[in-house]
Amino acid sequence: MDDGGQTSMVSAPKKTFALITTMANRGGTVGISELADALGFTRSTTYKHLATLRELGYVEKDGVEYSLSYRFLEIGSRIQYDSDLYRAGRPAIDRLATTTDETVSLVVKQGSSAIDLYQSTDTPSKSELTDRYLHCTAAGKAILARLSPTEIDAILDDVGLPERTDNTITDRDRLERELDGIRERGIAIERGEQHPERNGIAVALNTTATSPLCTWRGTLID
Repeated sequence: MDDGGQTSMVSAPKKTFALITTMANRGGTVGISELADALGFTRSTTYKHLATLRELGYVEKDGVEYSLSYRFLEIGSRIQYDSDLYRAGRPAIDRLATTTDETVSLVVKQGSSAIDLYQSTDTPSKSELTDRYLHCTAAGKAILARLSPTEIDAILDDVGLPERTDNTITDRDRLERELDGIRERGIAIERGEQHPERNGIAVALNTTATSPLCTWRGTLID
C-alpha cells in the first residue's frame, strides 16, 4: 500500500536479507556476535533472524556458528533453468570458453548489480565470480556503457565507486571517459580492476525489451 506516494516497506525482511547477504559475503561459518557487530543489530535480534531461517531450512548451525544452507542453491538453480536467456546463451558461452581456453561468463544486470547467470571454464582454478559492482569489471562497464546518463547516475548514487584494487576507477569523470571509449569501440576492457592479477574483456549483447541487459565476459589470468 502506498502512503502519500511513498511505498510502504517492512523492516523485518530487510534485516533478514541484510543478514543473509552478510553471511554470503563472508563465506563459511559465522557467529552471532560477529554478525551482530557487522550489521549493527543486537545479539537478540540477530539470533531471532537466524533461528527463523534455521527453522525454515535456509541456515544450518554447527556448534555456536551458522552458515547458509543449500536451499539457496536450489532456488538459484530454479531461477537459472527457468531463464530463456540462460538456455539460449549457455551453448555459445561453452563454445567460446572451449575456443579461447579461458573462463567465460554470461553476466546480467539486476538493479545496481552484476550477476553471473552462467559461467563456463575447463580449468576450475580460473573460475571467478564477477564483482557485483559494475564499474570494476569489463562486463559491468559494458553494461554501464549501454545505459543513459540518468540511469548511470542513479546506480553510482546508490552504490558509489568502491575501490577493489589500485587499478579500480573511482572517479566519475574518468569512468565517463572510459564508457565513451567502450561505446566507440564496442568492447569493454578490464585491467586488474577487480583482482590485480586478472584481466578481462566483455561485449554487451542485444536482448529483447523484457530481458535483462547482459554481456559475455572473458577472464584472462595475467
